[in-house]
Amino acid sequence: MGIESELLVQGFAAFAGAFFAYFFTRVADFFGRVYQRQIKHFNSLVRLEQQLNEIGGIIDDNLYVIPPFRRVLESGNVYYNNLHIIKVDQTHFDDLHDVDLLNSLFVYQYEVRRNNDDISTFSNGLQMLTSALMNKGITHDEYKANVLLLAEQMKTMEAFHKRLQDNTTQLLSRVRVQIKMDVPLGTKLQRLFIHTAGDTGKITKKMVKDERKKLEKELKKSRAESRKEIEQIRKENNLS
Repeated sequence: MGIESELLVQGFAAFAGAFFAYFFTRVADFFGRVYQRQIKHFNSLVRLEQQLNEIGGIIDDNLYVIPPFRRVLESGNVYYNNLHIIKVDQTHFDDLHDVDLLNSLFVYQYEVRRNNDDISTFSNGLQMLTSALMNKGITHDEYKANVLLLAEQMKTMEAFHKRLQDNTTQLLSRVRVQIKMDVPLGTKLQRLFIHTAGDTGKITKKMVKDERKKLEKELKKSRAESRKEIEQIRKENNLS
């Protein structure tokens, strides 16, 4: 082989080496970005699950308070408890890349906002009436006539809360299924060396339905324990 041929081979080898080094660097960078995107999406799902659990607790607390709250107002007396606003943290939603889930969240947020508006209107009205009664700006009969209207409004609020509770459970069930399926690629590869992962694919209605049954059992147990604890506290403090 002549000197020219050797130089040509060496030049090509140098070029090929540089080319493939650059190529694999770009490929690694691409998959690194994809993996980071998957991680953000997965972490956002986990945060959403935690948030929906908290929201479910607030809704449950409100549903527990509404019946005695309404009875006190119907009797014309003053009730010193209140209903809690439901807060939805949207700061991590940009990291979600599932369009169907984002659409479901959009509808869900609208329902939450409507419930919050009802709670705010109710609470402000009751606060004004209570303040007016305490400051002798209105008579007790006038107070009772107005809070009876609020008590009637609470029936509608209770119905909307129950529907929101149902929708929260449904959405939470879907998110829990998706958390199991949307595990980042790097984590899936790691699991090959740790344990056998389940098959992944499209989220089906049956999967969400099965997860919901499981979730409802967990919620039923949690609520029963919470009720028992509350009743025990009331009993110990002679509040019942």
